Amino acid sequence: MAHASTVMASLDIRMPSLAMPELRWPRLSRRARALLMMAIMISPAFLSDAIGFCVMRTFYTADELTEKRASTATLTQVRIFQVACPDTDTPAAEQERWSAYAARHDWPLYPQAGAACFKPERNLRGVMGLTVFSVACPVMALAATEQRRWVAYAADHHWTDYPQAGAGCVDP
Repeated sequence: MAHASTVMASLDIRMPSLAMPELRWPRLSRRARALLMMAIMISPAFLSDAIGFCVMRTFYTADELTEKRASTATLTQVRIFQVACPDTDTPAAEQERWSAYAARHDWPLYPQAGAACFKPERNLRGVMGLTVFSVACPVMALAATEQRRWVAYAADHHWTDYPQAGAGCVDP
């Protein structure tokens, strides 16, 4: 074994050199080639996601399936809406401007959150001078089992209670 590692290989042993084949793209524009490559690279991710979900779903127990259906059924009985309040540190003129803006758009006031708070019909998150948050409330009084599901669902998602809005309301 030691002798084999010290012997030089013969110069007569040579590997034949082969030219690398030239790969030619089909006659497509650069944009079409880029879109084709993106489609080829992205499609396995979508396929594996769908296949993985189907495989995972086959191994759910009956209890797990019932639990998943119950959580989606719980959300159908909940109304989620946004509340916007002018910041308390903004000037009074700015707060009046927001109140007038809400009145012009027929947005109802929401005094549970504050005197000048209102419920906008569209997303106002990130607007300067406003504090915007969501409120989720059961549409009607829930049965005892549904109430427990709702409380557990809100706790699992770390939503805090918002009793000013009503019984069972949370701030998601």
